[in-house]
Amino acid sequence: MGFNAWLCHKTNQKIKMLFKKLHIQNIRSYEDLTIEFPQGSVLLAGDIGSGKTSILLGLQFALFGLQPGQKGASILRQGTDNAYACLEMEVEETTITLERTIKKSSSGGITQDSNVITIGTLREELSTSEMKERVIRLLNYPKEFAKKSNLLYKFTVYTPQEEMKAIIQERPEVRLDTLRHIFGIDRYKRIKDNSQILLQKVKEAIKIKEVLASELNLLKEKFTLENEKKVILARETNNLNLDHQRLLKRKQDSEEKLNSTQKLIDKKRELDSEIIKIQVLLQGKKDLELRMKKEMVLMQRQIHEKIDFSEERLKAVLKLLEKHKMILEEKNPRFLEISSQISVLDSKKETPLGLKEKIMSLENCPTCFQTVSQEHKDKITKRTQFDLEEIDRILEQKIIEKQTLFKDIEKEKELVQGYEYDKNLFQQNKIKYEHQQTIETKIKSDSFVLDRISNEILSLQEQLTQLKIQSESFSQSQKVFEDARQDSQKIVNEVQTNEISIATKNKELEILKKRLEELQLEIREKEKIREQINYLRGLQDWIQEKFIAMINLTEKNVMAKLRSEFSSIFSEWFSMLVSDSLSVRLDEDFTPIISNQDYELEYDFLSGGERTAVALAYRLALNQVLNSMLSSIKTKDIVILDEPTDGFATEQIDKMRDIFEQLNAEQIILVSHEEKIEGFVDHVIRVTKEGTSRIS
Repeated sequence: MGFNAWLCHKTNQKIKMLFKKLHIQNIRSYEDLTIEFPQGSVLLAGDIGSGKTSILLGLQFALFGLQPGQKGASILRQGTDNAYACLEMEVEETTITLERTIKKSSSGGITQDSNVITIGTLREELSTSEMKERVIRLLNYPKEFAKKSNLLYKFTVYTPQEEMKAIIQERPEVRLDTLRHIFGIDRYKRIKDNSQILLQKVKEAIKIKEVLASELNLLKEKFTLENEKKVILARETNNLNLDHQRLLKRKQDSEEKLNSTQKLIDKKRELDSEIIKIQVLLQGKKDLELRMKKEMVLMQRQIHEKIDFSEERLKAVLKLLEKHKMILEEKNPRFLEISSQISVLDSKKETPLGLKEKIMSLENCPTCFQTVSQEHKDKITKRTQFDLEEIDRILEQKIIEKQTLFKDIEKEKELVQGYEYDKNLFQQNKIKYEHQQTIETKIKSDSFVLDRISNEILSLQEQLTQLKIQSESFSQSQKVFEDARQDSQKIVNEVQTNEISIATKNKELEILKKRLEELQLEIREKEKIREQINYLRGLQDWIQEKFIAMINLTEKNVMAKLRSEFSSIFSEWFSMLVSDSLSVRLDEDFTPIISNQDYELEYDFLSGGERTAVALAYRLALNQVLNSMLSSIKTKDIVILDEPTDGFATEQIDKMRDIFEQLNAEQIILVSHEEKIEGFVDHVIRVTKEGTSRIS
C-alpha cells in the first residue's frame, strides 16, 4: 500500500482501540499517579528527567508485563516492595481494564505477582502467560507474536527513539534478521534452515538405509538354500506320516483283540462280583433264619400264660362309673348351695339381735326426740324374738338336709373310687390280652416268612454253585489278556516314537517355514528400503535443486517488494523532515543510504537532527508498512513517539505539524520537552518533577 493510499485508508476506517486512563503506583519516580488519555494528539510536556518516559513504561508494563530480560528493578520505585499498574482502554467500543502487580520477594528478587483482566463487567484473574496470550488475542496480533513478547507493539506503537537509532546502526545481518522477525518473513529463513536440517537428515537416512539394504542379495541366496531344505524336510515328514498310518492300523487291530479279551475278563469279574453278592445275601438269609427262630421261641414263652379278659364286663364297669360320677356332680352343687344358705341364715340372726339391743338402750326417739315407752320396747322385743325363732327353725332344717347330703356324697365317692380301680384293672388286662393276640399273629406270620427264607436259602445255594462253575470257565482269559496287552503296549511305544519323530520334523518344518517367512519379510523390507532410498534421493535432489531455490527466490521477491514499499514510504517521511538536498533509500539489507545529490553520506557523519530524522522516518515507515500488512490489529489507530525531535533545528520542529497531520492517527501520545510542539497537538499534559512526579 502506497503512502497516499495509506492516508486514505486511515481516514475511512473505524476506530478500533484507544487508551483511556492509566493508574500507576510505585512505578519508577511515581508513588501514585492517575492520568487520562483523551482522543487525538496528546503531548506529555516537561523538562528532561521529569518522568515523562516513566508514564510510557508504566503503560507498556500494564499491557505486556515484564519482558524477557527486563529486570523488575528497572520499573519498581526505589525503597518500595511492590508496584501496581492499571490501564483502562476501549477496544471496539468495549471497555477493558488490565491490572498487574510486581513484588519483591524475601530473597530480594522481583517477580510479577497478579494479573487481572476486566472485560465489560466480567473480572478474571489469570496467570502471567495466560494474561499475555489474552492481551495478544485482544489486540488481534498474530499468534506467533505471543512468543515474540511485545515486538509488534514496539515497532507499530511505541519505540524509544534510541532503540530505533540502534537498529539503524546495527550490523546488516542482525538488522535483516530483526526485520524478518517483525514482518513475519523469518519463516523463510526458518524454512531454509529446516530444509538444510531435513536435507542432512535425508542424507543420513540414505546412508543408514543403504547399509540396511546392502544384505538384500545375501538374503535372497539364503532364502533359496532354506527353501531347498524345506523340500527335503517335507519329503521326510511325508514318509514318516505313511509309517505312522501303518502303525495306527496295527495299533487298531491290537486294541480290538485287547478289547475282546477285556470283555471276557470283565465277564469273569461280573460273575465273581455276583458270587460275592450271592454269598453275602445267602449269609444274610441264614442269619435272618436263625434270628427269627430265636424270636419265635421267645414269643411262645410270652403267650404260655393266658389272660382272662371280658370286653362286656369292662363296658359295664365304665357305665356304672359314669353313672355315679354324674350323681356326685349333681349332689356337690346342692351341698354348696345349702352351705351358703346356712351362712346367710346365721348372718340374718345378727340383725334382729342388734336391733333389739339398740331399742332397749334408747331413751328418746332419734327422729322425733320423744321418749320411747317401755310398752313400745316390749312390742319390738316380741317381734324380734319371733323373727329369731323363725330363722332358727329354717336353719335347723337346712343343717339336717346338709348332713344327709354329705353322707350321700361320701357314699358316692367310695363307689366311684371302687369303679375306678375296677376300670384300671380291666384296661391293664385288655392291653395284655391284645399284646398276646399280636404275638400269636406275629408267630403265624413269622412261620410263613421262615418257610419262605428256607426255600430262598436253598435256591441261592444252587445259584451260587452254578456261578462258580461259570467263573472257572473264564480262568484262562487273564493270561490271554496279558499277552495281548504286552503286544499292544509294544505297538503303542512304536507309535509314540514315530509321533515324536513326526512332531520333531514338523517342528523343524514349522521353524523353517517361519524362518522363510521372516526372510521373505526381511527381503520385502529391504526392497522397500531400496524404494525408500530411491525416494529419498529424489527428495534430496528436489530439496537441493528446486525447493531451497524456490524459497530463496520467494524470500528475495517478498523482501524486494517490502524493501521497495518500505524505501518509498521511508523516503517520503524523510523528505518532510529535512531539506531537499538530502534523500534516502534502503539497500538490500534495509540499511538507510543517505545521499546528498551525487554522493552518499555516512550515518555517523550526519548532524544530530539529521540522524533523528532518519530514525523517525524509519520508525514511521516501519509503522505504516506493518499496519498495512497486519490490517486487522487493533493498535493501528495509536502512535506513541518518545522525544521524536531530539536534536532538531527550529525549522525541523516546525515540520512536525505536517507529520502529525499526515499520521492521521486517532490517538497520538508524544513525549517532548520542546515547548513549540504544544502548538501542534490537541491536548497538553504537563509533567513536573517535585519530589514525586505530578501531573497538572
